[in-house]
Amino acid sequence: MAVIDKKITDKYAVYNADTMEVLPSLPNESIDFTVYSPPFPQMYAYSNDPRDMSNCVTYDEGIDQYQFIVNEIHRLTKP
Repeated sequence: MAVIDKKITDKYAVYNADTMEVLPSLPNESIDFTVYSPPFPQMYAYSNDPRDMSNCVTYDEGIDQYQFIVNEIHRLTKP
């Protein structure tokens, strides 16, 4: 996992990393609350990196990619 920086305590964890790499590495039902900035397909590009989820050819492609994050957050969030 390519983490640029992280802060982990007994009360919280904060990661500065690529979401696509970090989320799959976390255990099921291990998150109480999530704060993030969702991608905005065809509205705003955060970078020119081809791995950036906001760099999509079509809106539908962006939504398809975003589904990965939605599925992972669902898996990770405690009931």
